[in-house]
Amino acid sequence: MSDSRSPAVPGPSGSPLLDVDRITVRFGGLVAVSDLDLDVPEGTIVSLIGPNGAGKTTAFNCVSGIYAPSGGSVRFRGKRLERALTPGTILKALAVGLLTGLLFAAAAVDVDRMWMAVVKRGMITGEPFTLAGAVERLRGYFRSELAIDQMAGKWRVVSSDGADVLAIKRDLAEARLVRDALQAKVTARRIDPGTVPDPTDLGPSDEPQAAGVTLPPVKEEVLDRLAAGKSRIRFRGWSGLALGLILGTAGTLAVWQRGRRSPHVVARAGISRTFQNIRLFSNMSVLENVLVGLDRTIPGGVLAMLLRTPANVRGEAAARKKALEALGFVGLAGDANRIAGQLPYGDQRRLEIARALATGARLILLDEPAAGMNPSETADLASLIERIRDSGVTVLLIEHHMNVVMRVSDRVAVLDHGTKIAEGTPAEVRRDEKVIEAYLGGGE
Repeated sequence: MSDSRSPAVPGPSGSPLLDVDRITVRFGGLVAVSDLDLDVPEGTIVSLIGPNGAGKTTAFNCVSGIYAPSGGSVRFRGKRLERALTPGTILKALAVGLLTGLLFAAAAVDVDRMWMAVVKRGMITGEPFTLAGAVERLRGYFRSELAIDQMAGKWRVVSSDGADVLAIKRDLAEARLVRDALQAKVTARRIDPGTVPDPTDLGPSDEPQAAGVTLPPVKEEVLDRLAAGKSRIRFRGWSGLALGLILGTAGTLAVWQRGRRSPHVVARAGISRTFQNIRLFSNMSVLENVLVGLDRTIPGGVLAMLLRTPANVRGEAAARKKALEALGFVGLAGDANRIAGQLPYGDQRRLEIARALATGARLILLDEPAAGMNPSETADLASLIERIRDSGVTVLLIEHHMNVVMRVSDRVAVLDHGTKIAEGTPAEVRRDEKVIEAYLGGGE
């Protein structure tokens, strides 16, 4: 196992591998951890002890990304344990914002009426559906141009959204002439003296075929409303786009921020952990349980797995090799094909450690690994923890078995009611009066 690992990479000069700087964790009004300072030098075993409820596991959860600290910071190899905000992150947020903006814009301009104007009206008038025709009708919708539809066998000249009916004709050609003449009157109102005309409105306002057409009486206020319709629908569209862009981008960044210190980010940085309660897939084999921890190292994702690409096959072979090495390191190589739930309790604990080691982590957090073990299993575990350190992996340990703590630890930190009350070598901690009063002397 030790031969397969790359040499430990030290952090910046003078800095510990893990630097917990005055972290505080609050749950409402309850302060579970208060201003905890803890340095874990590379290549050492540091133990975190204290009575039940002292905040040890909460501190572990904070380091491993399960909880976000209410205050303070956690650094690993001199860097904060969180994803960096990159230009790629911002571009992805903008892309989501743009999609949201387009949806908002479609809702703002009334997508049902837009569908009617772009697709359904072309079908009503017998025009063949083409992309160019659809684009032209869409352009006409946003310019609030008058349109023609049919009802009860008669042709109607209507506003672009269909809300206003301006004329009813029996003949389609006559309806088109009326539409063109009315459109000229509406366009003329948009470019009256004193206004700044839209370039798309500048053009022939009276088409030859509209000459001599008798126009139906249309109230002035209706013509004014139709002339203002172009500005109104564009304002609604742009407003919807801007609002959706802002909300979509901000929402994406907010979700990203909440997951900035998620467990998978911490795991990718080089930290893995075990838990107080065994968390194995009891119906899977021992080997499969370790492979679960290596899934992220296999390239290609689900599609590559289904297609069995060469890169995926090589990745699976490499993961299987690492998993077997990790099982051999903890003494479970001969049980690789056994069902995990059939292993003795002590072996299940070692399997969890093997899964954590297989990820290639440089720091492993062990949360009460000796809980429930008999004295023989506890002694074997202590030897395993020492071998883990000797292989180049740093260990941060929570443990209630003082014989294990005093045997394997290079340094010991003591918590009581969320506050660190002592830190030093095992011998120094053993003699500390506060520790004797709060933990060692009081029993469990």
